[in-house]
Amino acid sequence: MSGAVPRDRSCAAALLGLPGMTPVRLARLLDGMGPRVAWAAVRAGAHPADPSRRFTAAARQVDPDEVVTRYAAAGVDVLLPGWTGYPAALVGDPGAPAVLCASGDPTVLEARPAVAVVGTRSATPYGAKVAADLGRRLAAAEVVVVSGLARGIDAAAHSGALAAGPGAAPPVAVVGTGLDVPYPRENRALWARVAAAGAVLSEAALGTEARPMVFPARNRIIAALADVVVVVESHRAGGSLYTAEAAARRSIPVCAVPGSVYSAASAGTNELLVDGCVPVRDADDVLAAVALARQGRGMVGPASSPAARGRADPGDPGPVDRLERAVWEAVDDTPTTVETVLLRTDLSLAALTAAGEELVERGLLTAGAGWWSRA
Repeated sequence: MSGAVPRDRSCAAALLGLPGMTPVRLARLLDGMGPRVAWAAVRAGAHPADPSRRFTAAARQVDPDEVVTRYAAAGVDVLLPGWTGYPAALVGDPGAPAVLCASGDPTVLEARPAVAVVGTRSATPYGAKVAADLGRRLAAAEVVVVSGLARGIDAAAHSGALAAGPGAAPPVAVVGTGLDVPYPRENRALWARVAAAGAVLSEAALGTEARPMVFPARNRIIAALADVVVVVESHRAGGSLYTAEAAARRSIPVCAVPGSVYSAASAGTNELLVDGCVPVRDADDVLAAVALARQGRGMVGPASSPAARGRADPGDPGPVDRLERAVWEAVDDTPTTVETVLLRTDLSLAALTAAGEELVERGLLTAGAGWWSRA
């Protein structure tokens, strides 16, 4: 449980559960107000973000203390940005939930890298095997596997992460229903295992049933939690492409697993590859992408790079090996995406990462989230 004032928690839970409440409406009600003040204003019919008093009558029938007691009985915590347990990766995100519900321990996300492994519900045996292997190997490498607990690729990725054994990173799921409404029903046992080992998160109130449009919306949260998004299998109009789009808007690298050109389940992922997403063959490729994505955090700029200041000729990298020179020559003076450098060099992602990290270490390149530029 977070260290927040109990009344804040109860009022936040009460607001979340009002009939007709949506994430956007809730964000407006809480914008610039604490939960207690917002709740009192809604009940009084005086909230400036609810001029038509849409929620007033319902709020007057609700006791916030009774609501939060139901959440506690269900083992569900109610979190707001800045509270203990609310994921730091979501703080400041334009789509961050104003109120987030959690079963399990959401703090498992702190101080660990995270990879979203997503894909179609109609997974082929090939896709399910790849997702499970990625989940297991990433978790064993202490990377939190984030997915949506849907059937197909999501379930395979979470099952793989849980199979990684002692010492592995716990999995995290983001779902579109209330945390007391496992969906799909056949994943009820998997849902419980993920919550027991890691955490299951939702922006939906208890009792919220599955509705088609909540799943694309929840995908923005999956993307925002991740350092890298990996799409294993996706049909041409698959829902996991919403996660890829949400990641791209946040400059989060998107990787895709190549599939047969004859498989409809890989049509979307193969198109992502054509569009320039990084191809993934195994967990090593994903780990390399994670290292690149995290490398850019807190990096110094070109003007403050000691090696850059000391280099006499900015047009020559000096003494470097063949692979490092190939990478350096493929990078522009402006940010150059990893996908572009891959295409220009024809190197493997692992070799590219190793050479790029060495060039950054020497001060010859500056790293960002999925890009390099010459220092």
